[in-house]
Amino acid sequence: MKKYAGIVFVGMCMLQGTASGQDCIKTFNQGAATVALGLYEQSCPTLSFSSGVISKDVKYNCCGASATIRVNGADWNKLLSEGKLDGFRYQKIENSNNSYTLTYRKVVGKEVTTINGEDFFK
Repeated sequence: MKKYAGIVFVGMCMLQGTASGQDCIKTFNQGAATVALGLYEQSCPTLSFSSGVISKDVKYNCCGASATIRVNGADWNKLLSEGKLDGFRYQKIENSNNSYTLTYRKVVGKEVTTINGEDFFK
């Protein structure tokens, strides 16, 4: 059953990918154990999630397509210092003692700036 729910959810995110305005910011209630995995596997970037033991309300930005990648740190620093990442937007996920911090960033020239998650696709 969880498999079908996941397929339906991903399908909904894909359909909402071309929407405009706040209609593509969605909140879903999902099992607490799936939230951390969803940070990396969902097609819609996670904006926030509530605290909860059994389930959590998870807010997603489904206003466009996104991908999850892992980048070599040396390559990142080289490209950043050369100004080749200008305009690049990304979500930084930090985990400390099973507590997640989500930060949205945009590279402007050679500097990394923090942006609102709702502005990720703007």
